[in-house]
Amino acid sequence: MTRLLIAALTVLTTTGGQGAISILPTEVEVVEVGDEVTVSAFEAESERRADLARPPGQRTFEYERTADCLLTPASSAPCPQTSPESPPLSLTCEDGPPVAPLWRRRLVNDGTGWNMRSDWACPSDLLPQFGERDLRRLKIEPLTVNQQPSEGPMLVTKPVIVYAEPAEREYHVVLFGTYGVDVVVSPVEYTWDFGDGETLSTREPGRPYPAFDLTHVYGERGNAHITLTTTWSAKYRLDDDPAQRWREAEGTAVTVDQGVEFDVIELRTKLVD
Repeated sequence: MTRLLIAALTVLTTTGGQGAISILPTEVEVVEVGDEVTVSAFEAESERRADLARPPGQRTFEYERTADCLLTPASSAPCPQTSPESPPLSLTCEDGPPVAPLWRRRLVNDGTGWNMRSDWACPSDLLPQFGERDLRRLKIEPLTVNQQPSEGPMLVTKPVIVYAEPAEREYHVVLFGTYGVDVVVSPVEYTWDFGDGETLSTREPGRPYPAFDLTHVYGERGNAHITLTTTWSAKYRLDDDPAQRWREAEGTAVTVDQGVEFDVIELRTKLVD
């Protein structure tokens, strides 16, 4: 039996003026898996890291990464290919040479010997992905509503200018307790709710006066406030990635900011003698 580390995300620090953020990690799920089961390269590497993180007296396995066949003569399991580039694996890696299979055996000798835990893999296969669930757990500081005039009252039939001031947010997070990740989130879409039933979605943030890129005209008297929903995408780079390549994260996250409430009034001209 071994322990398989499933998922945990801890935000350590942020940069770019965002201040320090702390998110408690999720509970680590522990599952039982058989000694002779071959798992993905990432799962096997996560197991190895989790086991080595324990005090020496509490470790279950020893690990070795080699292309040699460490199976005992009595084992019926197949040995790994000598050359991973040849069929049937035909492995081609863009991020470096293939990584040799990972072997493990119990520290308490029970006669089972070495078992191949994962086969040949590319370096990136050993690393986690920063996904949409991780992205949405970040505490992203919202972009704020900017409107001109900045305060009420607004006039019926007169355009109100809205705009955002886009800025990236930078974070450093830790996945699965051991994988450091740089994350940069960027605004990609802006949705304006003008509080009168009308909305506007755009990929442009707008600009202040004298530009009239994004405007809204109120048709009736009343009171309203403007709400900005910003959609964010992300790219990430793992500390352990030998290529130090930026990758696009799947999915998006949103933030919401609500502007000040104001009155909408109508000026009427009155003729006098």
